[in-house]
Amino acid sequence: MADTIAALDQLERAEAERGEDGWITYAFTTAALDPLAVLETLDPRGPRGYFENPSRERAHAAGEPIALWQGRGERRFLEADRWVRSLSAKLSCVGEVPRLVATFPFYPETPGGAIDACVFLPSWQVVTEGGRTKVTLAEVASPGAAARLARRAVDFQKFTYRTRPAAPRPSSATVLSEVGGRWFPSAVDRATELIREGAFEKIVLTRAFDWRRTEPFDVYAALHRLRRGNAPCHTFLVDEPEGAMVGATPETLLSLFDGEVRTESVAGTTRRGESAAEDARLAEALLASDKDRREHDAVTQSILRRLGMVGVLAATRRDAELLRLGNVMHLRTPIVGRMPADRRFFEVAGELHPTPAVGGKPRAMALPFIPGFEPHKRGLYTGAVGWVSADGRSGKLFVALRCARLRGGEARAYAGAGIVAGSDPEAEAAETEMKLRTVLDALT
Repeated sequence: MADTIAALDQLERAEAERGEDGWITYAFTTAALDPLAVLETLDPRGPRGYFENPSRERAHAAGEPIALWQGRGERRFLEADRWVRSLSAKLSCVGEVPRLVATFPFYPETPGGAIDACVFLPSWQVVTEGGRTKVTLAEVASPGAAARLARRAVDFQKFTYRTRPAAPRPSSATVLSEVGGRWFPSAVDRATELIREGAFEKIVLTRAFDWRRTEPFDVYAALHRLRRGNAPCHTFLVDEPEGAMVGATPETLLSLFDGEVRTESVAGTTRRGESAAEDARLAEALLASDKDRREHDAVTQSILRRLGMVGVLAATRRDAELLRLGNVMHLRTPIVGRMPADRRFFEVAGELHPTPAVGGKPRAMALPFIPGFEPHKRGLYTGAVGWVSADGRSGKLFVALRCARLRGGEARAYAGAGIVAGSDPEAEAAETEMKLRTVLDALT
């Protein structure tokens, strides 16, 4: 009771401080909650955010925005940071600084159909880390905001999950149609020709597959299956104008906490074995593969160079290791550095995105070729999704991989492969189909 009275007093002071200019947030701990179950129960419309790493017991669900920035273009990360600065100046926080959900599509803009980058302050969010649950509520500063926040806090402190009727199981087998037909093998051949001619060193080509059925896809059930089956990955949900993007990505673009910068190079892929001995043999072959090591090293060196360009201090890499997932394994190199005091989260993220793992190398030479190859629009696929603190000093962005866009009974699933000298069209096609299984298994 004393805590509630003290919080209301602080909220009322924040309301008086802000007047009718800006926003007020209230962060407090509650009994343990499952953020995905909260999101499913409330089922907010409009932009949402969900990010979870099951193996590290970290999850974050966020509802509809009360403050929103959208933009596009080459300077979108810097423009987003300017908006974050302006929002922070008009924010009064009782408790911890809130998180802002952030989504940046792969392309800064594309003639005839780009989607905007988006950063927003959610009206509510639930974060769990190591068994501890924190709720953050936000209100537009106006008369009565303190009382509204206090009432809403009581609702979360007494939160009751609501079970929705189970979605019907599909009545027919999965039938996928590839967007653009059989374009991929010839595109790989042409890409390797351009590599031999010196146009670029590497290019990432992605495929899109459509699945239509009479039964609607269940976004929350798909997320639950993704987190159960992909514990080492980052399960996510973000919204596009054309539907909800759900996935389980193995790759972090940028993590920044207490001045420590963390990112990683993830490139080079093979399948998992049907037995322990086969799995070990495939792992040894991946570690020894000249083609995969060249692809992986190109990504690693590019990331280190770009971190240096924005002044990240003492960025170091470990030796490549194996990242073992359900049906594939990758080469992975963790990279760690220190953030200079005069840099901010979005500045570094904008320099890193897109890495050669999803675009190409050199970036400026490879990226212009991609739209001429791919018959589909990527949208948020291979873009950056996650969150940034409202002070712009910390956050986490993931590369949107192993994902599908859902809308009613329609799903579009994506997978890609890095093309370098020596790439074989059949092998690259098989790699994309292995990757595709992660999300397709979660939709059935």
